[in-house]
Amino acid sequence: MPSDGATPAPIMTALQAQLEALLAREPGVRIGRDPEELRRMRVAVRRLRATLRAGREILGSRVVDGLRRELDWLGAALGAVRDVDLVTSYVAAEVGELSGAARRPGARLLRRLEIDRAHAWDHLLATLDSARYPRLMSRLKTVLGRAPRRPLAVSLPESAALQWKKVRRAVKRLPARPSAAELHEVRVKVKRARYAAELAAGAVGRPADRFVEQAKRVQDILGEHQDAVVIEEYLHDVIDGREGAHALEQQLIGRQRKRRKKMRAAFDRRWPKLERRGRKAWSGAA
Repeated sequence: MPSDGATPAPIMTALQAQLEALLAREPGVRIGRDPEELRRMRVAVRRLRATLRAGREILGSRVVDGLRRELDWLGAALGAVRDVDLVTSYVAAEVGELSGAARRPGARLLRRLEIDRAHAWDHLLATLDSARYPRLMSRLKTVLGRAPRRPLAVSLPESAALQWKKVRRAVKRLPARPSAAELHEVRVKVKRARYAAELAAGAVGRPADRFVEQAKRVQDILGEHQDAVVIEEYLHDVIDGREGAHALEQQLIGRQRKRRKKMRAAFDRRWPKLERRGRKAWSGAA
């Protein structure tokens, strides 16, 4: 009999929970009033993709790769709305602190954001209303209905240890002044390692839970760094040649650069704690 760490049950249970979470969020996303509904649907999509990756051995590479491509398509439509919402929320708060003539370029920028959000929203609704979306949901339900019973060749703790090893390699390769793309790559790998650890927690226990706690903190730090990158890139793209707007947008960009610098420093402080938790959780499973 395989150990608990080598059974497919945790993977199938997680896939079922994430599919249910995705479908539960869809009505709220369609209404479009609560950004939290959109965020949770995006999280469900990301977790589905990550868990499918972990289940490649039991579900088959062809099935997993096809489903992950379709989930990536759905996630891109959700992410486009989320990015505009992120920028809008930030700019609205900053403009709210201005007064008099200084508010006019901010108001123009917010109108531009409203137009961009409408376009992103139209695309998201078209995605959800397309024949491709229900076909994806049907395929996911079919895959879950198969309920594979054969044991995994690699246990879930071993899989988590492998994902952790990839994180350490990525961090070791970072230069003294890492780029936004390099830090984003680390963030993606930390996220995968966290999801793999959650799947393995039933077999590993408290060390895995402690690793997940630290991974969440690092993920949040790098997530805030990436948010600053998204805002900065958007403002770069829409900078207005008129003096007032240009000055405002450059001011906002400057604040995001400071935010990025702060988050890089926070990552440097937090990383040793995650590394210690990783060694304790996965040294025996490597």
